Amino acid sequence: MSKAQESFSLQFLGAAKTVTGSKTLLRAFGKKILVDCGLFQGPREIRQLNWHKFEGAEQIDAVILTHAHIDHSGYLPKLSKEGFDGPIYCSSATYDLCKIMLLDSAHLQEEDAKYANKTRHSSHRPALPLYETKDAHRALNLFKTIEKNKWQEIFPNISVRLLRSGHILGSTFVQIMLKNAKKNTIITFSGDIGNGRQNVIKDPVSLVETDYLVMEGTYGDRSQSKEDPKEILTKLIHKIYKNKGVLIVPAFAVGRTQEILYLLRKLETEKKIPEIPVYLDSPMAIEATEIYLRHMEDLKLDLNEDGFMEPLSSHAYYPTQYVEESKNLCKKDGPMIVISASGMLTGGRVLHHLKTRLPKEENIVLFVGWQAEETKGRLLLHGIPKIHIHHEEIEVKAQIASIDSLSAHGDTEDIIRWIQGIEKKPRLIFLNHGEQAALNTLQYRLQKEVQMQVVVPSMNEEFRIEE
Repeated sequence: MSKAQESFSLQFLGAAKTVTGSKTLLRAFGKKILVDCGLFQGPREIRQLNWHKFEGAEQIDAVILTHAHIDHSGYLPKLSKEGFDGPIYCSSATYDLCKIMLLDSAHLQEEDAKYANKTRHSSHRPALPLYETKDAHRALNLFKTIEKNKWQEIFPNISVRLLRSGHILGSTFVQIMLKNAKKNTIITFSGDIGNGRQNVIKDPVSLVETDYLVMEGTYGDRSQSKEDPKEILTKLIHKIYKNKGVLIVPAFAVGRTQEILYLLRKLETEKKIPEIPVYLDSPMAIEATEIYLRHMEDLKLDLNEDGFMEPLSSHAYYPTQYVEESKNLCKKDGPMIVISASGMLTGGRVLHHLKTRLPKEENIVLFVGWQAEETKGRLLLHGIPKIHIHHEEIEVKAQIASIDSLSAHGDTEDIIRWIQGIEKKPRLIFLNHGEQAALNTLQYRLQKEVQMQVVVPSMNEEFRIEE
């Protein structure tokens, strides 16, 4: 076996010192394997990276996904558009979620381009989508599912194993085993690590061993709130019930929505809140919830005999599929709860609800997820008195509340504890998927407290490792 075959390299093409655009390129045994293929999101200068050509897309031999979130999967249609036609490996639940999320992402790209051409606010004539629905379909035709917990050879001397990571439905740690004449080498990619405190998704598994670890550090510099979300929900629901108001919950369609639905059901069952109508006003969230209940192997829940949707629905549960239904919902009087997307108010049906409900004191807007800088969600949390929605200035009289303990990520303590639980520790850890301050703090803690060798890669940096 040649020296070249006894080495491999890792190149960080995304999520290096930032929290989106996850892409790590493994070169081994003459193959190029991309682990995750996500869109860059957030500030404009970061989003612009999506428009750069992916050099050598047609030379990528395979893609392996840790999970379905768009910052880990949303670049796949563009990669396919630029020439990639190899297999895309993932868990079966990840594939089911990608079927709705990639098509939705393509639809949004097309709508953004259409709007830019209508308003002429783009410098491009005409403005074009990053990719189209046909590109998403092309990518989806390349998917191949892998059963969790079993090694599967995908190329000679290269095998893959998926282990539950406890982040969202179908999320996994990706382990790649390279077999050479001397020994086997295992490289583990964490994707996003769950914290073990979710009500719906099972906890992340512990690793037995890994030689190298590519690990996220989103919350590497802070601990999350451990407050009981049920207590906050109970107080807010009693308040809108008394005032005949509306509780608006902007929530991500995958993960956070299902947690909220479960908590509402539990509080009703325990007779801690009155039974009031709960509207899920997001076609993607409705479909994602149905997918959750088709993959009970990932869930802590047990299906009751009296209804397929029962574990993730309140007693008065109304999924709102159609636009006209959503418009009519804006005209209804409370008390009621409306869960709608998007979670950071970057678009979607929730904006129409806010235009109607924000000017009235009896209403409450409850944020249950991180609100990025420069988003409407962050502005509302900071107490802005007026906000622009659809080019209108809307007065903010509704109460603005938040629950900070529903994150699907592990925090700095969770990550340290997970590393300490690995029986055979990695020789080297690469930290990505986090802002630089968070990664630097986590690097320091891992070096001082766990005596690990840790590096923080920069964008496009490549590391060659001799075995």
